[in-house]
Amino acid sequence: KMSYGSIDGSGFGSRNPFGGPSRQGYQPLATQIDPSELQELFQETSANVFRINSNVTSLERSLRSLGTSNDTQELQDGLHATQQETNKTITTSTKAIKQLSEVVRGSSRVCQERLQLDRLKNQLSDAIQRYGAVQKKIAEKSKALLPTGQRSTKQVS
Repeated sequence: KMSYGSIDGSGFGSRNPFGGPSRQGYQPLATQIDPSELQELFQETSANVFRINSNVTSLERSLRSLGTSNDTQELQDGLHATQQETNKTITTSTKAIKQLSEVVRGSSRVCQERLQLDRLKNQLSDAIQRYGAVQKKIAEKSKALLPTGQRSTKQVS
């Protein structure tokens, strides 16, 4: 069973919060992040939330094809790849939210950024919940489609 920590970013390794190579001259100290970099992090995370939601939509579409004549190896591989990518994106986004929280907490330009952060936190949280729900449905449907000998006697509708 897959889990991806809570929204506050606990339980993650120390990979670069941006998911890419470390930035030149990047200061990890919260108070030393400059406003343009802060906005960039907000935008990247916002784009990631959009990507998670797009992936969920694509997974829901694939879910409808499971067990039909459109259920191919390509579909299965695509499902798996999308889930892998989504897990990575969630990890990156959760770390970014944690970093943004630290920066905003230590910032003097508080009000607008705090609102922006709260909105982003809620959007990420909703996206993660949607993803969790579709992942659960995919797991149930995949299990129900296994040959009779390989599944438990309880049938999933």
